[in-house]
Amino acid sequence: MKNLLDVFPRWAWVVGLLCLGTAAPAWAQLPSTAVVDPDLTQPRNDTARVAPKLTKAQKRERAAADSVFKTERLFGLRVTRAQKAGYLALLPGAGQIYNRRWWKLPLVYGLVGSLGSIEYFYWSRYSNYVKAKELLQTDKTYTYGDERLGYARLARNGNEIESGIIFYRRNRDLYILVFMAGYGLQILDAVVDAHLHDFDVGRDLSLHWQPALLPVPGQVLPGIGATVALRVK
Repeated sequence: MKNLLDVFPRWAWVVGLLCLGTAAPAWAQLPSTAVVDPDLTQPRNDTARVAPKLTKAQKRERAAADSVFKTERLFGLRVTRAQKAGYLALLPGAGQIYNRRWWKLPLVYGLVGSLGSIEYFYWSRYSNYVKAKELLQTDKTYTYGDERLGYARLARNGNEIESGIIFYRRNRDLYILVFMAGYGLQILDAVVDAHLHDFDVGRDLSLHWQPALLPVPGQVLPGIGATVALRVK
């Protein structure tokens, strides 16, 4: 019977020893419960877990941790930068001024001003048609086409008056919602800008990755993967 060393060439033995040496640290990190985990084999009967009540000391610690972010003051109250920007944005453009985003002011005032003007247009036309209908029904001195009816003078009969009321009322209600959406959008923009004020977007950020052998619970051999590290400054 030939010697076992003569069965395989020497380079094969060298490669095998290197592989064993590389995988040894990963095998050593495998948990003792990798094969049989009682938490996985035994079913759990509880469907919900109640969070433990916090002690007064824990509540004070949490409040202190939250207060670290409250670095701004508004009307004598300590608030975070994002909260202050949101409150100031209730006045359109004030949140952008606080964030020093001057270039956004034309966008904010253009959006809010345009939507407000459109809403006023439909509201005034609706009010004009409603008033014209009342005058035509109660005051016999008014007739269709009367100049005193304002824009509603274009209506030639009662049906056109009713159609105008329905049309302008529908668009008035629609643009109330659109105006509210635009108003809320500029508030959201101010809050997001305040959140990202201290976000690091410099060139000191770097991403590094390298291959690695990772332990896999329930398996003897490690898995092949990659580790990714994000380095800041």
